[in-house]
Amino acid sequence: MHKVDVVKLDGKGRILIPIDVRKTLGLREGMYLLLVADSERNEVRLTPFIDSGVKLARITVGLKDAPGALARIAGILAEIGVDLLFSESRTIRRGEEAEWIAVADLTNCNLDPDTMKEKLLADGRAISVRIEVYK
Repeated sequence: MHKVDVVKLDGKGRILIPIDVRKTLGLREGMYLLLVADSERNEVRLTPFIDSGVKLARITVGLKDAPGALARIAGILAEIGVDLLFSESRTIRRGEEAEWIAVADLTNCNLDPDTMKEKLLADGRAISVRIEVYK
């Protein structure tokens, strides 16, 4: 079922999600929503996280632009229980450096962000790692 409405952006860049849309999707105060802005399509996509107990983080990794480097880093995260929800990568300098940004659920990961960072850097494919946990 689809609910369609037109909303207006306020002076602070906020929108109001109409109550019938919130009810349809089961949105409640304090829930997290993944916001993806697609500049090529000129659209914004919101995806709610129904489980309010999730531990979300944004992980930004600078890595060597080499075959298999991103797959290895994603594999390390999988091994420690990180569930990837969204990711995007780009080459910065072909054959030298790339960047990977991921939104992840850390609920099943028993490592703190600093230990996760050390584990990713120890592999040698990651050049830099930043982990921002959403509160």
